[in-house]
Amino acid sequence: MALVTSELLIEFPAETVYDFLSQLANHQRMGGHRFRLNTVAPDRLGATIVIRGPLGIHRTVQTTITCLRPARGVGGTATIGRQTVAHVHWTIHAAGDRSHVTLTATIVRTGMVDRLLLAAGGRRWLARSFHRVLTLLSATIRTAAPDATLPVNAPNPDQKR
Repeated sequence: MALVTSELLIEFPAETVYDFLSQLANHQRMGGHRFRLNTVAPDRLGATIVIRGPLGIHRTVQTTITCLRPARGVGGTATIGRQTVAHVHWTIHAAGDRSHVTLTATIVRTGMVDRLLLAAGGRRWLARSFHRVLTLLSATIRTAAPDATLPVNAPNPDQKR
């Protein structure tokens, strides 16, 4: 079992962070070039994400939300192919009018390709990518609702359904 984690104090209250993260369509906005959300399931609890790594390496991930804890976190599973499975959790701790957010992936089972990628620096790359996503989280929430009159969980009109 492998653990990849990153954490950051961000400028928004826990409720705002949860409202944003609990809507998978919003994740498209903070993935940058490394994480691209391709599709969101009709029930809005699953998505297909393409992770782009160095040297043209890419992995297609099927995600499913399995845990919604208002103002405290969002979690679920991520599977790659038939063999690689991880539990991914966004944990939110209120810190006054800010939030301490932790993004963690617990890799519980890996196929041969993913085991080799993780051993060849993939775990470090993934940790750096998680930190980048957390860094983008504040800016993304701010952009989603710059004047606080629009809900941050509004569907993205460009999102495939």
